[in-house]
Amino acid sequence: MKRIALFVILFFALTATLPQSPAVADILFESGTLGPTGISWQDALDGLVGGSSVSNTVFSGVRFELTQRVAITEISGHVFSPAGGDFFGAIVALDDSDDFPNSGNLSTPDVLGHTLLEFPIASAEAFGNLSFPLDPGWYALVLGSGLFGATGNGGMILNNPDIGNPSYIAFQPLSGVPWIEISQVFKDFRFVVYGNIIPEPSSVMLALIAFLLSFIHRI
Repeated sequence: MKRIALFVILFFALTATLPQSPAVADILFESGTLGPTGISWQDALDGLVGGSSVSNTVFSGVRFELTQRVAITEISGHVFSPAGGDFFGAIVALDDSDDFPNSGNLSTPDVLGHTLLEFPIASAEAFGNLSFPLDPGWYALVLGSGLFGATGNGGMILNNPDIGNPSYIAFQPLSGVPWIEISQVFKDFRFVVYGNIIPEPSSVMLALIAFLLSFIHRI
């Protein structure tokens, strides 16, 4: 009975160290503050506001750094389209702040996950569920079409004031040109990653677990 009781105590001690599931996710990264929405495709064609393609011919992305272990839950971007449809969002692991995805078709193991999002006709923030843990390090959020079942055609509206100095990247699948840095040319995208920080177990809790394991082993 003592052993069973100790196992029950150990179970609850371990459970207490696990991250809880908060009702609301936090913003883990955002490249820019959301600008005016409702911008039409024709407004961009007329040069009233800037845009960057999100299609099967151009992928747009941003690098970001995490300093703590997190559980991401969602991604978003400020996008628009002439006719709607869907596009993909992918999270890619990077080696450092200057790295690029290892593949143009996002087929290599550095691509950690992807989801589909829906283009609005007039510009708005589009959201897609994407849920898995990420360790501290550098990553890229990439939006595009022509992969993972996405077939839509649209773009990102460039009216979202940059927060700090985001590191924007792009790729043109049909050009044969590798991934490039575009931060010197384009700015004011809005890429967002949502989720929650996974808390580290406290030193007291870890010591308690170690003591209980040792004690159980002796009885």
